[in-house]
Amino acid sequence: MVQIFTWAYQDWKTISKETLATIVGLPDGITADDYKAITGEAYVASLTSGNSAS
Repeated sequence: MVQIFTWAYQDWKTISKETLATIVGLPDGITADDYKAITGEAYVASLTSGNSAS
C-alpha cells in the first residue's frame, strides 16, 4: 500500500502532503515513518481543532 501512495505523491501527483497526513495512523493508512519516506519531511501531527476561542 505504501508503494501506491509513493507513486501517487511522487510520480502521479494525484495526492498532496496534506492528504497523506490525514491517513497517517489509520488502520489501512501509513505510519509516520512511511510519510517521511514518501515526502522527505517528518510527520507532525496537527494540533488544531475545528473550534477556536474568540
